[in-house]
Parts: sequence; structure tokens; C-alpha cells
Amino acid sequence: MMLYRHMGVAVAFSPRLEALIAEVAHLAPKLAEKLTLIHAGTHSAKNEDRLRRASEAAGLTGAIDIQWVNGAPDAAILSAVRTSGMDLLLAGALEKEKPLRYYLGSVAHNLVRDAPCSLVLLTEPQIDPKPIKRIVVVAEYTDGALTALRKAIRLAETEGSERLFVIRVLSQYGAAMLMTQGVRRERALAYETAGKAEEEGLLQDFVDAAGQTGVPIDARCIEGDTGYIAARFSRKERADLLVMPSTHHQGHFFERLFPSDMEWVLREIPCNLWVVRDTVH
Repeated sequence: MMLYRHMGVAVAFSPRLEALIAEVAHLAPKLAEKLTLIHAGTHSAKNEDRLRRASEAAGLTGAIDIQWVNGAPDAAILSAVRTSGMDLLLAGALEKEKPLRYYLGSVAHNLVRDAPCSLVLLTEPQIDPKPIKRIVVVAEYTDGALTALRKAIRLAETEGSERLFVIRVLSQYGAAMLMTQGVRRERALAYETAGKAEEEGLLQDFVDAAGQTGVPIDARCIEGDTGYIAARFSRKERADLLVMPSTHHQGHFFERLFPSDMEWVLREIPCNLWVVRDTVH
């Protein structure tokens, strides 16, 4: 059984089109049963010919479904996703700012924010795609996060990945609250140490719940802010893919005061990003 039923690919007629299609040809057979290319714009014979030639050159076989949707690019792409009931969207709408640093254009940012399904963003598509060797998965103790880990493991197995990191980011907020509530420093540190040991046990239970695999898994608890730590850790470990679970809940009071975890990652996206959403609306 494939990880997804129907994958949509947002395509634009940029210099990177052929590279994006090559990456799709590499990933699609491992991710989804059905593939549809989505272009926000009016159909023309010339553009269709370019898409089909790029697909053929990349090795995509069989009839390729192409949807042409008019309107603003982000709205048009999301409309196609909803109308067709796609459960995975892939896009390559990222721009390189400097070595090892990428940023999101407005269209890609809106796709991350508003897509009703799981989403893969490619930072630097290649004509000759490279295997996904190192994967980082952000752990939360939720059913959605466990689904994300299981999907990441299955992809790692098919890609022959050399390592999968599972990181649990521990907020320092709790220790600070203990101090403000009058708990002495020694007791606060003891609470913090005990809490970290408990978290390490919970993290191992979480990894074990995903099932057995031959892919080496490195599970770690790290202190800090989730989004910032996830991006920094991925960059440090030279990850090819960062996997983040999302329940698509937005508008929380604290997200209006501080950047959300996803916003931290999108500010300096470290590598290819896979946002796994546990529901399709």
C-alpha cells in the first residue's frame, strides 16, 4: 500500500521545471498511487508539449494527468487539490538566497499555510535526483506524529537511507516557570533532570510504537524552541529531508505573539521539507 492515494505537483514554466519533474519521477512511485501535474494558468499546446516532453525525459511512463487552473497561483493550486481530493502536494517554489540558505516565495509560503493535505517542498530539485540518505523527524506524542514517523520510516526503507533522526525538542519554559513560582534553583534543576530522563523514555516508547525497521534510528531529546532547533539540527546533520507533523490547527493565541514552529523552519528552510498532516479537510 502506498503512502498516499493522489499526489498533485505544482509546476511552473521556470528554468527548474525539468529538474522538478525528474524529482517527481524519482519520488512518485514511492509515495502515491496517482499523479497529477497542476499548472496555474491557461492551457496552450506549447506548454502541454513541454510538460509531456519533460515527463518523458524523466522516465514517467503512462498517461500523465495535467490540470490547468486559472487564478492566482496559490489559490488555483489549492483549488485543484481540494476539487480532486489530493492527499499530497509537492512543490519546488523555493529560491536560493545564498549557499546553504533558502527562502520561500509568497506562493510556496501560502501553500504551506493553507494546504489541506500533506506537503513536500523541494529546496533544490536536480535533473539527476539523489537518494534521501539522512532524514530528521520531529517527534510529538500524538497519533498524527506517529503517522508521520511511520511514513518517514517507509520512505527511508525504500530509499535505502543511512540514518533517521527522531528529535524531541524540550521547551525550557517549564524550568523558568518553576523559578518564577519560588522553587529553589536546586529543586528546579532536579525537576529538569528527572523530566529529561522521563522524556527520553517516552521518546524511545514513541519510536518503538512505529514498528521494527532495518533503518538505523537515532533518537534524541534536545532543549530549545522546536522550529529553530529542528532547522539547526537538520543543517548540522546534513539532512536531506526534514519531516514535521501538523494537525493544521492555526490561530492559537501564542502563535500571534511568537513565531510558530513552522514559521521558524520556513524562515531558513534547511533542506527538503515534508509536512505530514493527519487529516484532509
